[in-house]
Amino acid sequence: MTKKPENKLHFSTDYGIFIGTLNDNKYHKHFALQLTVSLGNDTRLLLLDNTLKSATFLLQSNSLHQLLSSKQQLILLINPISNLGHYLHLELGGKEVLPFENQLTYQLKKVFEALNNKQITFKNFYNDVDVILEKYKCSCLLNNHLKDDRIFKAILYLEKHFETTVSLEEIAALCFLSPSRFLHLFKEKTGLNFRRYQLWNKLLKSIPYLINNSITSTAYQNGFSDSAHYSRTFKETFGINPKIIAKNR
Repeated sequence: MTKKPENKLHFSTDYGIFIGTLNDNKYHKHFALQLTVSLGNDTRLLLLDNTLKSATFLLQSNSLHQLLSSKQQLILLINPISNLGHYLHLELGGKEVLPFENQLTYQLKKVFEALNNKQITFKNFYNDVDVILEKYKCSCLLNNHLKDDRIFKAILYLEKHFETTVSLEEIAALCFLSPSRFLHLFKEKTGLNFRRYQLWNKLLKSIPYLINNSITSTAYQNGFSDSAHYSRTFKETFGINPKIIAKNR
């Protein structure tokens, strides 16, 4: 009997990596942008009004979808407010989803194949992915596509101070705006909710604790009301259940 490959997970500041098969994959949506790379050509992406087939997909934040494949998938879950996320948002050109074949997906597929063929370790793999993504992040850093220096400055500040909890009042003051005006302008320029960005950071910081503790304990330790609240917020943000991380302990 062939042993089923185990799922693999890795989280960085601006993105998460999931490698595995899609067994519990119903229609869902999440805050993260999603870039999917498959080693086969049988991957189907189901939207409410369309079905697409491709080896690679780029999916906009909060798009309702279902991904179907018999093969292992490399799924990148990317913070849409990060510079990397903004680069990919521009690549979508206002579309909800794109079959996405370019130099970026070519490079990702190459290292995914090396991992699948056991030529590199998972640690080597995610380090290689980090190097690849950094190139695309930098290209966006050189340009203020937001057409508003205040929000561009805010995003750079948030990335620089990821390790601390940046309050709404702090970031609004940095931009010389009232909190309510900042929230409105942030939404207008990015199309995204600042409070959801705060949750992204909060959840990322909870993962090291989750790796060694229960979901219930992690929820209370990180300021969530209970395990159901934590699990729901985790899935709304990343599109995966935190039980996957617990199972990989």
